[in-house]
Amino acid sequence: MSRRPWWWRGWGVGSLLGALVLLLALAGFVGSVSEAVGTVRAFRSADTCADGQARADCFHSTSATVRSTERTGGRNPEYKVRLDGPEAVPGEVDLGADGPLFERLKPGDEVTVTRWRDYATALGRGGVTQQTRDSPESEPEWQAGLGAICLTLACYLLYVGVTLLARARKAAEEGLPYGFRFFGMCTVWSAVAVVPAGMAGALASGGHGHENRGWLVLAAVWVVLLPGVHFGVRWRDARRRRAARAERLYGPRPV
Repeated sequence: MSRRPWWWRGWGVGSLLGALVLLLALAGFVGSVSEAVGTVRAFRSADTCADGQARADCFHSTSATVRSTERTGGRNPEYKVRLDGPEAVPGEVDLGADGPLFERLKPGDEVTVTRWRDYATALGRGGVTQQTRDSPESEPEWQAGLGAICLTLACYLLYVGVTLLARARKAAEEGLPYGFRFFGMCTVWSAVAVVPAGMAGALASGGHGHENRGWLVLAAVWVVLLPGVHFGVRWRDARRRRAARAERLYGPRPV
C-alpha cells in the first residue's frame, strides 16, 4: 500500500531531527577527545602518593574485603570481584583475566585497591598484583570512534531527510529510491570499519608520550577504509542485481 506524500515528509523531518541530534553528539565526542588525552597523559605520568600529599593525581592504596568473585560470559568473559570497604572503594571491579590474582581470591580475603582519581586500577594481595579494566587508557580512541559512528549516521539521515522532503510525492507514487538501500549498507559497513580502525589506534597510543597518536591513527585508518567500503558494497550490490536478472531470464539455479 502506497503512503501519502505527507507521510514521507514526516519521516523526512524526523530524519533531519535525528541527524541534528547526532551532529550535537559528534560535537560532544570531538570536544572530549583533548580532555581524554590529557587524562591519559596525567595517568601515565602519575607516581605513588607521598606521605601527606594530596591524592588527586597520584596512586594511593585502600584496603577492602572480597565479598565474592564471578567469571561471566563465553568468548569475552568478565572476571568480577565484588568488594566491601570504605566509600572510596568500588563495589565491583573487573580484572579481565584469571591470573595472576583472580583465581586465588575467595570471599573474606583482604585486598589492597590501588586508586587514581576515580579509577580503581589494580588489586593486590600477598605480593601479587593484577591490573583491572578500570583505567582511562583508550578513552581518546573511544571518543573518536563514537564520533566517527555519529558522523556516519548523521550523513545518512541528512541524505534521507533531504531526499524525502524534496521527493515526497515521487516516493509516494514510485516507492523509496535505490540510494536508500545502497547508502544504508555503506553506512552500516562504515560504522563497522571503526572497529579495526580503533584497534590500530589502540596499538599506536601505547607508551608514554604517544597519548595523542591513537585517535589520530584511528581517524586516518577509518578514512582510508571508507573507499573500500563503498566499492565493496557496490560490487556486492551489482552481483546481487546480476543474479536477480539471470533468475528472471533463465529461472532459479538448480540446487
